[in-house]
Amino acid sequence: MFIEHDSVGYHFTAVGIKNIEDLKDAKYIGYWCTKRPSGGWNEMPVDVFYVEDPNRALGHSNYFGMFRTHDNRVMINNAESCFSEPLVGAVCDDGEVIVSRYRHDYIEKKGAMIDGGRDYNRTNGCKVVQVELNGAEFTFKEFVKEDI
Repeated sequence: MFIEHDSVGYHFTAVGIKNIEDLKDAKYIGYWCTKRPSGGWNEMPVDVFYVEDPNRALGHSNYFGMFRTHDNRVMINNAESCFSEPLVGAVCDDGEVIVSRYRHDYIEKKGAMIDGGRDYNRTNGCKVVQVELNGAEFTFKEFVKEDI
């Protein structure tokens, strides 16, 4: 199983993503939603990058998010909350796993469908798996009956 993401981010072009990777010695891992301080999930995702050796003395984590504000300012944030809880992924016919990242992020691909982000999960009855991020690699775990 695998997750495939575009080289184009939610906020940045492929060239912008590549520039951020080069500037920060980071790996782009797609766009995902962060948690609000209140505990709910944000509606707008950020483009998330993984850094193997962050400056922990400055409070940095392995994951940072980059986004544009409504007035087009570029902002950076700590994005480790994106993966603080496992995700639910829908398994396509070819083994690709698709994940809905935010409310109403409807994705349909190769026999699978998922919607709802972190707020709810709706599928077309396809196989689903638990998705976690370890470093910059996604891992997958079969749900057991008690999990569903």
